[in-house]
Amino acid sequence: MSKGTESLRRIVMEAFSQGKLEVLDEVLTADFVNQAAPPGLDRGIEGVRQVIRMERTGFPDLTYEVLREIEEGDLIAQHCQVSGTHLGPIFGVPATGRRVVWKEIHIARMEDGLCAEHWACNDMHSVWVQIGRAAPPVVTAAPVS
Repeated sequence: MSKGTESLRRIVMEAFSQGKLEVLDEVLTADFVNQAAPPGLDRGIEGVRQVIRMERTGFPDLTYEVLREIEEGDLIAQHCQVSGTHLGPIFGVPATGRRVVWKEIHIARMEDGLCAEHWACNDMHSVWVQIGRAAPPVVTAAPVS
């Protein structure tokens, strides 16, 4: 496993899953940019800390499982399954006690084994349905021709 892959794993396994925010200073470059930062949050290291605090408030037992990783040049793609119990407020929804599971894909640009830039795609709709913030999609049968 490359130093870059180890750094990315530390972000999800130590910072997000265990709440060890100090890890971010060890695995992100000083000028790190989170291209997937939620609106209104800082796109640097402090913004990542804010996201971790928010997610761990809503899901104190937040756990990441790395499903697969692909590395090419200075880019690493990471596919994760995330789970947690909704025991605190998040996204404007008070605790429901529900167990929630979703998937995320992260793409990171690495510099000397440290994450310099990050993009992500996650299944927030699934989270919102599971905690009751959004209704499940209505599926209607389409005529077959």
